[in-house]
Amino acid sequence: MVCKKATKSYLCPVIRRLKYLFLSFGLVLTALIAQRCANAVAPTGGPKDERPPVVVEAVPENHSINFLGKKIEITFDEYITLENANQNVMISPPLSEKPDFKLKNKTVVIKFKEDLAANTTYTINFGAAIKDLHEGNQFKDYVYSFSTGDHIDTLAIAGKVLNASDKKPVDGVYVSLYAADRENVDSLPMTTIPDYITKTDKEGKFSLNGLADKKYLVFALKDANANLYFDLPNEDVAFLDTLVQASCLKKPAPPVVDSIAMDSLAMQMDSLVKVVDSAVFETKTMTVEDSIVFETKTATFYHPDALDLTLYMFTEVDSTQVLLEKKLVEEGLLRFVFRHPAKEALVMTPEMLPDTFNLVSMHSPEYDTILWYFTPNVKDSLWVQVKYDTVINDSSRYSLKFKEAGGNRRRKAEPKKLTVNNNLLGRGGLIPGQDLILKFSEPIISYQMRDTAVFKHDSTIYYDRLAFEPADEFGMKYRLTTPFSADSSYSFEIPDSVFWGIRGRTNDIIKTDFHVLKDDEYGNIYITVVPPEGMKQVVVQLTNESGKVLKEETIKQKQEVMFDYLMPAKYKLRALLDADGNGKWSTGNYHRHTLPETILDYKDPLDLKAGWDIDLEEVWDLAH
Repeated sequence: MVCKKATKSYLCPVIRRLKYLFLSFGLVLTALIAQRCANAVAPTGGPKDERPPVVVEAVPENHSINFLGKKIEITFDEYITLENANQNVMISPPLSEKPDFKLKNKTVVIKFKEDLAANTTYTINFGAAIKDLHEGNQFKDYVYSFSTGDHIDTLAIAGKVLNASDKKPVDGVYVSLYAADRENVDSLPMTTIPDYITKTDKEGKFSLNGLADKKYLVFALKDANANLYFDLPNEDVAFLDTLVQASCLKKPAPPVVDSIAMDSLAMQMDSLVKVVDSAVFETKTMTVEDSIVFETKTATFYHPDALDLTLYMFTEVDSTQVLLEKKLVEEGLLRFVFRHPAKEALVMTPEMLPDTFNLVSMHSPEYDTILWYFTPNVKDSLWVQVKYDTVINDSSRYSLKFKEAGGNRRRKAEPKKLTVNNNLLGRGGLIPGQDLILKFSEPIISYQMRDTAVFKHDSTIYYDRLAFEPADEFGMKYRLTTPFSADSSYSFEIPDSVFWGIRGRTNDIIKTDFHVLKDDEYGNIYITVVPPEGMKQVVVQLTNESGKVLKEETIKQKQEVMFDYLMPAKYKLRALLDADGNGKWSTGNYHRHTLPETILDYKDPLDLKAGWDIDLEEVWDLAH
């Protein structure tokens, strides 16, 4: 290996040391082979090659300056594959035309199709493209850089992109930089190719290297039409609401000699020989100190894994209110879905309806859906008008003849049954002070308890004590009115066809066992929460391990939050900083320069045991 003038001062001592190590190791190996000549042994396959390919030469050298050519050649120590170069290899600043990538023996040849910009540092990140031919060992995120000017820019910006709603890493999205000294920088992601670009990996991490000493707008995009512009309403985006100064990253790089990683050299040396037989030899791994940081020409390079920034990706929601759906979704059920809550929406019909139509109108808890339940086969069609302020004025005639998937109407001889649930917890536990509630899949218009119903109190059976009454205005819930006490067990059995729904459906036999929960069956969680100063309100949520919201409470000031009557399980706490005060998580909007609302997770999961309370003494201050 020849020491080049630009690097001689720091490479030669290392190379001399490596030569010495290889020479010493060669002498030991020769002695071992001589000792084993008299003993014939079967050859072995040796250890599996698990090291990635290693760069042995680059023309021009990595980190070169004054590049005026059209071709780059990078040679490896073994045969490689170059997988999906057009997708995996990222060139920054981006080019109008992708260069040609070809393999020639062990060499990757890159040919540019256009003139490169003057006085510009370019980086080529190979991502997951390079693997060795035989074992598939990946040489991940190898970066080659060069400059068309008399110096190479060495600053960087690194970070990660997470999904704003669940904080999971987002893989394979573009992260772009736009120089802050350009005009109308905020509009550039919608109109202009980025100044620098890269992609996130499976952990959501990204690193943009070879940057000039400037401030940048940082913008991430899930590019639906592959044009690098944010120009479609369904494209996910992430951004920072402040400009970012490029700088040296925090962690020093692993030692690099002409792009050869020193840890790869150590692996090669360790795997040169493995002696197998009855003779036992002490082998010692040769390593090279990994604390060296080599300087190239003008500046120090640093490791790209020092994460500095976090971007939260979201999908913008159009603020215009629209009627998204108006549809007969089941027999006897019309559904009207709005983009946003529509509490003042009017859904009506100009027609006179017969009493047997039994129309029941109800809305979802969020007021973004209105449901019309009605008795089927009373009318063939219906005019419906939907009005909301001045933005929605829809009038349509609907066929009320529902067709199952495949186009066939369901026969009357095959009526569906009511779905019946209840409010019991765990193994039939009823929260003290609550009524037992039956919940039905459609409004009930007829209820007639028969004397064949069975009610059991401990070991005593009754046939005349079971009774229910409506528990809401729509007939979707019925309350057990039969008295019971907290120190006993109960069960009941309701025969079929006691409850009749508005669409002609009735119940199967309903069997239920229950008891009032005792103190040693459940637990409670207490925590004092302090909202950030100036925050409109905070929604504190209790979730299960998978993140499903089980309970929530809204607070506007420092307050103890209690989640009670919880079954033994592992729970998590999170807090939604509800800046707009609408009681739910709101996404961001790049055009209005608003970020998605922040979701904070409590530091530890909570393992709740039966009969125990978790009283968190440490205040959860959401401002820190």
